[in-house]
Amino acid sequence: MQIRCQRCGSTVNLRNEEIAFALEALKESGGRHYDVRCSRCRQSNRVSLDQLQRAAPRPASAEGPGQAEG
Repeated sequence: MQIRCQRCGSTVNLRNEEIAFALEALKESGGRHYDVRCSRCRQSNRVSLDQLQRAAPRPASAEGPGQAEG
């Protein structure tokens, strides 16, 4: 997931592990947004819970698409 810093405009990348951590932290605290610091200017940028849920990796299913039993 990529977000753009609201202060300097640089791109901040969030890895799948960071997204999973953020979702867990928000679930425990009951929060509605996660703060991501820009690596360039150190500005805190809010990422909403909805954005994180949409970007979260989907769990792999036991059967892939197109695999038939038998």
